Amino acid sequence: MRVADIADLLSWRVDGGDTDLHAPRVQAHPHFAAAARALAANSLAAGEADKTLDGIFKDAGRYVAAMWSMYLHVSGGLTLPRLKEVCASSGFLSPGRARALLIYMRYLGYIELAPQRVRGEPTRYVPTSHFRESWRAHHRAMLGAACVIEPSTQIVIDRLGDDAVMDSISRLQAEGLLSLTRVRVRDRDAALVRVFMHRHAGNQILFTLVNGPGEDFPPRGGIPFSIATAAQRFGVSRIHVRRVLNDALRENFLAIADRGVAEFSELARSELHYSYSMQLAQLLASAAGAWAECAARDQPILAAS
Repeated sequence: MRVADIADLLSWRVDGGDTDLHAPRVQAHPHFAAAARALAANSLAAGEADKTLDGIFKDAGRYVAAMWSMYLHVSGGLTLPRLKEVCASSGFLSPGRARALLIYMRYLGYIELAPQRVRGEPTRYVPTSHFRESWRAHHRAMLGAACVIEPSTQIVIDRLGDDAVMDSISRLQAEGLLSLTRVRVRDRDAALVRVFMHRHAGNQILFTLVNGPGEDFPPRGGIPFSIATAAQRFGVSRIHVRRVLNDALRENFLAIADRGVAEFSELARSELHYSYSMQLAQLLASAAGAWAECAARDQPILAAS
């Protein structure tokens, strides 16, 4: 490991959870388009490799609940009241959905009851080994996209087997998202959020579209898109896929969605550039922060370098 690599990685570190500070730097990077396309492609590949992770990717609510569940576990304990509290404070999910999401994650085998309960305290849940390994694979996939912008991120990817690194990444990524959702109210009402992120399999439909032909992000011009193929691939009906596309047309997110071809509007290009630059900035900041925290604690990560 070179000292220069560590310095390059640490240049992405932020204080106070303001991970969006690096978004302009990400969007101006010459490899931004490739990194954004990799982020979408890696998400699809991770879901296809792990069907429980695929279920989490189905909509933003499930994904964020999983992220916050791991965050709460590593920052004081996962309980229903704490999950409701973080849902309410972020404004991204309603507190009323927290119980259903906990039940869903137990169904997936992602969380289980803590082995010991304290009388009078809320029931505590802990991640199963399956959840930890799925989330570890998820982090590897996402950080792999960040590597396109900053190759030194590989330093952290190589050490994700260390639980201290895994826990730091999980906490910092969630804190970054919480910080953004609390201050950027407009993001929750964007067409991208309404049409795709909160719709069942909406993100996966979007991932497919942004990986259309060419090297631009998002692709320019017509994108071949089969409703039947998408429905079968993501386990939804053709009618559901068609409704998502029709809503995207009504919201002026797609300029065309007919006869096997879709095309992004200028509104979509603006929202996607913003969203993906923010996501990549968060990933880079969490990787840098995790490395710095583990170095400060003198974890075995350094001894193995």
